[in-house]
Amino acid sequence: MEIWIVEEGEKRGPFETYQIRDRIEAGELAGDELAWHKDQSDWVKLREMDAFRAEFGKSWEELHQVLPPPLPSQPSQPLPFLRFFARWFDVSLYLLLVFSLVRFTGQNLLEADGGLFLYLYFLPFVFLEAAILHLTKTTPGKFLLGIRVVTPEEQALSLQGALVRSLRAYIVGLGLMVHPFLTGICHVYCIWYLMRFNVTPWDIVTRTRVRVVGPLVLPVLLFTVFFLIILTLLAVVLRPTFIEILEIVRELEG
Repeated sequence: MEIWIVEEGEKRGPFETYQIRDRIEAGELAGDELAWHKDQSDWVKLREMDAFRAEFGKSWEELHQVLPPPLPSQPSQPLPFLRFFARWFDVSLYLLLVFSLVRFTGQNLLEADGGLFLYLYFLPFVFLEAAILHLTKTTPGKFLLGIRVVTPEEQALSLQGALVRSLRAYIVGLGLMVHPFLTGICHVYCIWYLMRFNVTPWDIVTRTRVRVVGPLVLPVLLFTVFFLIILTLLAVVLRPTFIEILEIVRELEG
């Protein structure tokens, strides 16, 4: 049905019925505009036409309930360096526990830093991180920064999925933690990868998503305080080892 309407003193049209309904729903027509179609003898207000009387009787909610809801906001991936420091918070906390245990059991870190210890000392971290991610969706460092690791359905990772993710992060992201140079190369590669593709290599494989919840100002301050405390304690635990290394270097130079 072709409909003519009068807007701003001008006759406009013809419009199809669906076009008029779309304009009513969009709020472009108030209903007081004069309208006519070939089955009418005279012009009438748009709201008085049988085809549109029901449209003007609806509430705003009824007019819009058939429309799709707004697209959900897509949380951005955390900044690469935010994730970098969150991981090193967890790594430093683990190293503090391991080296403290070695020190307090009377072991010499210089003697332990070799052989199987070099390759196996960090493996428990992988299992601990996987278990904590599976149970809480986060880790200590991530928790302080409001970072959560979830599935595409926003659920906690399965234990197997968390273990695969942690293992790949251990290999690709930390370079097995056997040599600082190798770890540094892995860090540079993964930071570049995350900045380039907005996702880490291990999150692609496990299809996990990383979210930041809440404001960052106060969490960053708390994170910084706790991180400095951990690093200070770690330096205290390793101080005797550093002194031994300096003595060895002096002897070699002498």
